[in-house]
Amino acid sequence: MEECTFEEGMAELEATVRALEGGQLSLNDSFAAYKRGAELYQKLKAMLDEGEARITVLTQNGEAEIERPEQ
Repeated sequence: MEECTFEEGMAELEATVRALEGGQLSLNDSFAAYKRGAELYQKLKAMLDEGEARITVLTQNGEAEIERPEQ
């Protein structure tokens, strides 16, 4: 998958799911769409996992809330 934002990837994944659920794709197009959807899912999951790891580091033990500056 080329570089894209999480939001762009989610939009493409949602469109892919809608196309598959619509039942208008040929069998070969359905296979290609399913493969693309699986690739997108893996990429988006990796992005979320990376974000979770970064938050864990930022919060020291992974359970504390990130302190917000006083306004």
